[in-house]
Amino acid sequence: MEKVQSNVSPVHPQLTEQQKAKLKAAVKDFEAVFMEYMLKSMEKTEKIDGQKDDQGFGKDIMTGLFNDELAKYMTENSNLGIGNMLYKQFTGEDMDSQIPTQPASSISGQILSDDQAHLRALEKIKAYSSGSLLENVGKYSDIINSAAGTFDLKPNLIKAVIAAESAGKADSLSTKNAKGLMQLVDSTAKEMGVTNAFDPKENIMGGAKYLKTLLEKFSGNLSLALASYNAGPGKVEQYGGVPPFSETQNYVKRVLGYLKMFDGSEVSENGQ
Repeated sequence: MEKVQSNVSPVHPQLTEQQKAKLKAAVKDFEAVFMEYMLKSMEKTEKIDGQKDDQGFGKDIMTGLFNDELAKYMTENSNLGIGNMLYKQFTGEDMDSQIPTQPASSISGQILSDDQAHLRALEKIKAYSSGSLLENVGKYSDIINSAAGTFDLKPNLIKAVIAAESAGKADSLSTKNAKGLMQLVDSTAKEMGVTNAFDPKENIMGGAKYLKTLLEKFSGNLSLALASYNAGPGKVEQYGGVPPFSETQNYVKRVLGYLKMFDGSEVSENGQ
């Protein structure tokens, strides 16, 4: 059958500049939501046997904000064109602001930089956490300082682990039965002399003691100690470094990111 071509042009409503601005914002938000959905779908990797699959509330905060910031960045600096396509459908015009003004090499370099993307997420965390995360962790500053002095650790390192593990919630309980601020499982709690894992002082002291034993075990290497806190020292020894588990690798990055947020300085490799 011969295809009939239509000579009728689409009719676009006459929008004011204010309406166009609102439409641009709406289609950008839509594209960002689509980007974030793709990022979340990419995260759903198959779990490896023996890997801890629950990181507490801290994981959701960091991962969610990271995806949110990265999705917005990709929307502003990519040529996917979903937002522009929708805008043109409504107005018949191109949305010029969708075209990136930076060189492609610069854009790809920024997108591929984990450190830069995580720092963007950390800035977002600072904005959101003033009334939640920082306050939650700050409630236990006296206990944290006491534990830091007892086990010769940086107070901010303990805070960073608390933020990643439980977001400063003393009553948090994971699906793996990890309890309290630094998410101690029963076997670790017992080994560290903790009788009540939901008691903030006992839990933080026990978690700090365990973290110190891991730092000593791995000669002060903070990344390996954190990987061990997450996946177990056996896995770190088995792989001769941070295990190739996405959860563990992201956990180490989260804690180091929180540490940067708390003390505003470069992380020293020995955690002191």
